Amino acid sequence: MLGSISRIIILIPFFSYSLIQNDTISSVDLDEVIVKSAKIVSSKKKTPLSISSKNLYYDQQFSQQLSLQEYLKNIPGVFSTSANNFSQDLRLSIRGFGARSSFGIRGIKIIVDGIPQTSPDGQTQLDNLPMGIMETIEVIRGPSANLYGNSSGGVITINTISGDSDNITNYKGIIGSYDYKSVVRLKTFNWENTDLVLYYDNKESNGYRELSGHKNQTINLKLSHNFSEKSRLVYQLNSTDSPYAYDAGGLNIEEVKSDRTKARQKNIDYNTKEKIKHLKTGLSWMLEIDNQTDIQSFAFYQYRDFYSLLPFNFGGIVSLDKNIFGLGSRIQRKKIKDNLINTFQLGFDYSNQKDQRDRYRNDFGEQGENVFSQQEKFSSLGVYALHQTEFDNGLLLRLGSRFDLNQISTDNINQSIVLNKLNPSFGITYNTNKKSNFFMTVGTSFETPTLNELSNNPTGGMGFNKDLEPISSLSYEYGWKGYFKSFSFEIIGYNILSSNEILPFELEEYPGKNFYTNVGETSRVGLEFNWNYFLPSAIINLSYTFSDNQFKSYELNDSQLKGNKIPGIPNQLFDLSVLYKFNKDFNLKLDYQFIGERFADNLNLTSIDPHSLLSLKFSKPFNIKRIKLTSFLGINNLLNEKYFDNIRLNAFGKRYYEPAPDRNVYLGANFSF
Repeated sequence: MLGSISRIIILIPFFSYSLIQNDTISSVDLDEVIVKSAKIVSSKKKTPLSISSKNLYYDQQFSQQLSLQEYLKNIPGVFSTSANNFSQDLRLSIRGFGARSSFGIRGIKIIVDGIPQTSPDGQTQLDNLPMGIMETIEVIRGPSANLYGNSSGGVITINTISGDSDNITNYKGIIGSYDYKSVVRLKTFNWENTDLVLYYDNKESNGYRELSGHKNQTINLKLSHNFSEKSRLVYQLNSTDSPYAYDAGGLNIEEVKSDRTKARQKNIDYNTKEKIKHLKTGLSWMLEIDNQTDIQSFAFYQYRDFYSLLPFNFGGIVSLDKNIFGLGSRIQRKKIKDNLINTFQLGFDYSNQKDQRDRYRNDFGEQGENVFSQQEKFSSLGVYALHQTEFDNGLLLRLGSRFDLNQISTDNINQSIVLNKLNPSFGITYNTNKKSNFFMTVGTSFETPTLNELSNNPTGGMGFNKDLEPISSLSYEYGWKGYFKSFSFEIIGYNILSSNEILPFELEEYPGKNFYTNVGETSRVGLEFNWNYFLPSAIINLSYTFSDNQFKSYELNDSQLKGNKIPGIPNQLFDLSVLYKFNKDFNLKLDYQFIGERFADNLNLTSIDPHSLLSLKFSKPFNIKRIKLTSFLGINNLLNEKYFDNIRLNAFGKRYYEPAPDRNVYLGANFSF
């Protein structure tokens, strides 16, 4: 690893990523970076949590906008896979939580513009995310994000742009390898007290592998109105239509060596793919009662029509209609007295999910008879309280607690599951001076099985897998943060103990279908490092994560797995991101990533070798009268590394491997007027 890193560093001068204005990078007041995802809005410096925040202005100008993976680089503890399998969707893990996911995201709460993207049962899909208008990302790492409820890994908060500036019309077109095409249209309107953002995105690709093409169209509307300086209402509407996203499937190592681009033959035979239609709409309201008290509320509705073909006959076609309704509110009061700042917050959130799940025979790509039908319900009510005290000597104390009531049921058999949990947390920050601080946090969290995991019953019967239990975690983290004029850093250690960890497995009679089981107690110990260095025309951004993730007690087929590594989690992550402004007419961005060894199975019989990835991106702006034109070019996997886009954990027949694309390019242009 060190040799690879040294070669990269020799190739580049000291430059990296930030906001650029005119001919130099603008100075950034790191001391006062404000984070909103910590429930109580405060400076990043004071918050006793592991929080990473990122402005995406220049990422948007360079990126291919293929997946959220492009925007999450350089955040320690965060690992993503399956960026090129749109049938399975992007998979994210934070400190190892979420690595078990067979598709989509588990164990991580996603919030977009104040509205939950994650279902009440903890499942998240990102195929409807309006990536072209994302403005900021904030990531809370680890179970300390317990005030958000059903998530062990953390919380990702995404905010999109507002139309509160001049009226703007924007067109972006991108073409790339594997017949990738993307067309983006953006229009903003601004009136006296109202602004509107309209966004349209159409992308499609044939994919690197056989049977891996996809097509996706997304429309997003965001309407904001200020009733006064202290009251703001935001309405959102998102509609997504993906008529196809094919799944090439996992290969064994012999098949990989023969042809990396080949699809699994059974996936070809059964025409594996998915199609979805997704609708999301919501309202959020912010009211400032006085200088000390404010209220925030939201309500939303989501509908998802999902249809999937899997590579087996019995139950190999899944039709799922998902309806979700939710609302929530919180009140916050801040009081300053005797050199103390006391902030108290009380809130609740409620959501209700109804899934109509039907399974049919897959007769080689044609829908056969119905073999399974049930309606599944998941309701969740959470109440939380948070108190924070700031002393004038640099000390901050934060105490929070959340209680969740979760009820799960089906309509066709008399089966109901109640999962209630109280999760407290405590944090302390001590500012040694105006530029650095130490913090410590301890907290508990939980993560329920999703409805999909519960319904995939190994017995083959109706109802849920009654043996599947929620994950409970206890987390300790401690760190040192520094914010200076020319650089910033953070060094964070953590220790997480979990019980009833959930991992996937396959059965011989249903290869390609995932079932789930609890695997006893696990331990996660890690160290995270992040460093930013500011230069007149550039910034270095470097992050490193080391983690040791083990089974503490687990027996499989009479084999004791104590001391084995939890599969799917790399032992090391290293990121170096670079943006350099040569002059006002040319920008260069470099991303280097090292992913360490990880295992594909619980027995640790198959390890995945480390690999390095390097990408280069260029942009050149032009001004043609009133039109602002920016052309850009990107080269992914510049070193042409042979690596895997995803590892299917514990897959039957050792079909673990989904090969990733070779060196590939994209070219685009952005018009704004």
